[in-house]
Amino acid sequence: MASSQCALQGIITLYSDLAQNPDKDFGWDKGVKNARNHGYKEEWIEKLPTAMWDYCAAVGNPFELGEFPEGASILDLGSGAGVDLCVAALLVGEGGKAIGVDITPLMVETASRHAKEAGLNNVEVVEGNLENLPIENESVDIVISNGAINLASSKPKVFEEIYRVLKPEGKLYFADMIDISEGSCVTSCCSSSQGDWANCVEGTLTKEALIELMGEAGFMNIEWTGTNHYTTAPTTAGSTFRATKGYGNVKERHWENVYTTKDMSKVGWYQKEPSISLLLLQKIGSTSKDAFIDVGCGVSTLADTLIDLGYRDIMLLDISQSALEIVKKRLGASADLPLYRVSDVCAFSSDKLFDVWHDRAVFHFLQKEEEQLAYIETLSRSLSPEGHAIIGTFAIDGPDSCSALPVRQYDEDRMKNLVRDRFDLINVIEDTHSTPSGSEHKYCFFVLRPKY
Repeated sequence: MASSQCALQGIITLYSDLAQNPDKDFGWDKGVKNARNHGYKEEWIEKLPTAMWDYCAAVGNPFELGEFPEGASILDLGSGAGVDLCVAALLVGEGGKAIGVDITPLMVETASRHAKEAGLNNVEVVEGNLENLPIENESVDIVISNGAINLASSKPKVFEEIYRVLKPEGKLYFADMIDISEGSCVTSCCSSSQGDWANCVEGTLTKEALIELMGEAGFMNIEWTGTNHYTTAPTTAGSTFRATKGYGNVKERHWENVYTTKDMSKVGWYQKEPSISLLLLQKIGSTSKDAFIDVGCGVSTLADTLIDLGYRDIMLLDISQSALEIVKKRLGASADLPLYRVSDVCAFSSDKLFDVWHDRAVFHFLQKEEEQLAYIETLSRSLSPEGHAIIGTFAIDGPDSCSALPVRQYDEDRMKNLVRDRFDLINVIEDTHSTPSGSEHKYCFFVLRPKY
């Protein structure tokens, strides 16, 4: 597969060429005829400068997928020369806003010029990467894209970013190329060249793979609305999708989806034996008399091992009811020994104090400072004065995402700075976890005690 840097350079080179030479034949449909073939309305074509439509390389029509109410804020990913961006600006009116993000500097300049020529004052165009959007959290009502997501080397990150910037119940409407070849790879094409990646041939996914990625990112009401006439190769077709960002406890829905659709023996965090946890319990001198809580336990076998070791005062806490049900079923005759609590750890409360707080991989999912502080407050309330907390996170040189969600990596200094007002950091252990797929993930485990 093409390296991300190679693919990125190919994209910038190709679309810089398009920005400068809109009349050039690039081997795929574009222009006003292409727009009309996709159902773009004549009133849009008439209101926008004629020359702008020469750049229209739309692979579909995202405006057919839902409503664009006046006053709404629209984000166009891969906005190119600004055709869809300016259409969106027309639809939402002066009280709304259309923001374009594109990685090609010449396209950012071209789109800005086109918006100015169209007399649109509600347009903003910024240079940026779809995998790290320069847009605030929960700030836009609708995200659109047209033939750009397939160009990204990390589609999971793109959908994570879309989810991040959308307001609750915000909409995603996009058109893109999909792989329609028999026996096609589901995560990316099997071989590539810089040019084919930029031309929307390599890098395309099946519709099933795109739907799965959206689901993993937390989207609801995901719908593939079909293919159209547009193609860049015998193995590709233009296609359209829509989805909704949910409201309420998004994290709960995400993890419910994970535990009801994934093979747990193949996910990246799977452990056959909880070896590192047992080592740390030994180091802190834990005994079977301890009151123990496993935070974000998922379907870990740690509870099974603790029961075998004689522990009886065990609470299993997870945001997913389905995960706890899997553990109950697996424990069989011992299922009544632990207590089970379904809760987001940041909202967890208990009258009970625990001697051991164990968290193998929850804390690093907390991206916002207020979430981190809420977690630390919960830990402070829940841990006995002589107790220990064991917290595992990805290390500084570990992955920056897990289960299609961003994570925050930690080292000793970063953890100390967060907990120093409440806890002493008494031990740090680095660990390398081998995933079922054979890759290695670097972890840091931290042992904390309450300050006296």
